[in-house]
Amino acid sequence: MFLLYLTPAAIPAILSTKSKSLSLDIPKSNPINGEKFLFNKGKDEKMKKILLCVAMLAMFVVSCGGGKSAKEKDVIKVGVIGPLTGNLAQYGTSSINGFKLKVKEINEAGGINGKKIEVVEADSKGDVQEAINAFKKMVSQDKIDIFVGEVTSGPSLAIAPLAQQAKIPMITSTSTAFDVTKDKDFVFRTTFTDPYQGVVAAKYAKSKNFKNVTILTNTGSDYSVGLANAFKEQAAKEGIQVKEEQYTADDKDFRALLTKIKGSNPEVIFVPDYYNTIGLILTQAKELGINAQFLGGDGWDGIQQDFGQVANGALFASQFAPDDPSETVQKFIAAYKKEYKIDPIIFAALGYDTGTILETALKSVSDLSSKEAIRDAIKNFSGENLVTGSLKFDQNRNPEKKVTFIEVKDGKLTLKEKF
Repeated sequence: MFLLYLTPAAIPAILSTKSKSLSLDIPKSNPINGEKFLFNKGKDEKMKKILLCVAMLAMFVVSCGGGKSAKEKDVIKVGVIGPLTGNLAQYGTSSINGFKLKVKEINEAGGINGKKIEVVEADSKGDVQEAINAFKKMVSQDKIDIFVGEVTSGPSLAIAPLAQQAKIPMITSTSTAFDVTKDKDFVFRTTFTDPYQGVVAAKYAKSKNFKNVTILTNTGSDYSVGLANAFKEQAAKEGIQVKEEQYTADDKDFRALLTKIKGSNPEVIFVPDYYNTIGLILTQAKELGINAQFLGGDGWDGIQQDFGQVANGALFASQFAPDDPSETVQKFIAAYKKEYKIDPIIFAALGYDTGTILETALKSVSDLSSKEAIRDAIKNFSGENLVTGSLKFDQNRNPEKKVTFIEVKDGKLTLKEKF
């Protein structure tokens, strides 16, 4: 058994062979030690056909290498991953739909410097490993140019170092964990961070003269822990007395914990978690007659869908208010409702804004094949034409923006104030 090596230059010579025997030189390193391998004339034609097949196969493999086809070069491929099914589906669907709405508008207006944006979409189901697998496929098989995602902090923390290693510019619309962008110059975010909103929430509590707060922390959530830690640290600086109680991601019955909290009679209960869990907590708190002021982070957005009544009077940090009179906000809301027949939540607004950031950045890039040029254009973005307010990136590629506080009134989200 031996391996036969063919160079492109050798193929024409082989195919034109008319001698009675076909002579092939075997490399010196071959076990046959450089002897000539002879084919008899009777087998010559058959062997030439075999060699022709081998040659054609080799040429096919070369022509189908890792580069992009001409068709692929006419589009900008953007990978998008989020939870489209499971407990966090409302977040993933809203964020991705907001982004896709903006992409539709961009493409209908002619695209980016003549190129259309193609969205490559995947469902992470809210699972870290699912998100990792989807991202790896997008890079190796789909050949994405840019990545938008993930929607929640856990999967984003896992994908961010992979995007950095592959030098794929990444923008997460809604992941708030600080470490997502830390020490990764290819990774950006549209939303503010856990520490940022945690600090502002504590300052807001102080501005309302609240003196004692109990924090309810989900120990199984990076998002919840991040906000809780930032709030505690800033509250201590503000002279606010803080107690903390904890639960796990699997907990569904919070009555014992809430009964304990009721006994300490806090003015404020700060619950940094997502709306589905918060809804259960609020429902059980009402049953127990707890009347404290509930306060939260942007994960509360969506609470109005199923828990609007029990959330009445609650306040939470956000970046989007449906009743904001801004022309940019109202134009977005109208377009989103026309496209999806549903009211947008903050995740949709942030997804849409991410599309706007990309549009502005990419239009300033002369060579769209350069990932470094795309990264630099995103870094230099600064704009006020965003649904969630004016934005510029700091040295860690996190946005500097105001926090909008939302109050739940009669099952609806209303603008309380910008702080």
